[in-house]
Amino acid sequence: MIVNTENSQNQRLFTKQQTFILILLGMAFWFCGAMAVRFGSGFGWFGKTGSFFSFLIALPVSWISVLLIIKAAKLKAEQIIPGVSLGLLTATFLDGIVLTWGTQLYGTDDGLIGLGAAWILWGAFTFLACAFIEAWRSGIKLV
Repeated sequence: MIVNTENSQNQRLFTKQQTFILILLGMAFWFCGAMAVRFGSGFGWFGKTGSFFSFLIALPVSWISVLLIIKAAKLKAEQIIPGVSLGLLTATFLDGIVLTWGTQLYGTDDGLIGLGAAWILWGAFTFLACAFIEAWRSGIKLV
């Protein structure tokens, strides 16, 4: 439960349903990223040239994904950044655990797994950047 302490009424930032959806989406996006590393490595998605295109493709995919998160969790403008952050928190948690103790899920080539992990970090950036842009487009003042 995330509580807004500035409000004397102690309102929740998310409903229980939104929280569940955001965590579930975080898990789903983590798994998709892990599978992209596992199978994308075999298709040459990572490396000097492949990584350039993979990083580039992450931009529209992240934007569409953020729009999906907003719609699926029915986020209001002020919930976009914290909502995407909660999903990203879940995905990052799982990524850290599995990259440490279950690396074989990502593949067998440590060099390609490392390049894939760098792509996943880029994906975390693109998700947050898109969340900030969508919040701004929805009328939230960021500065």
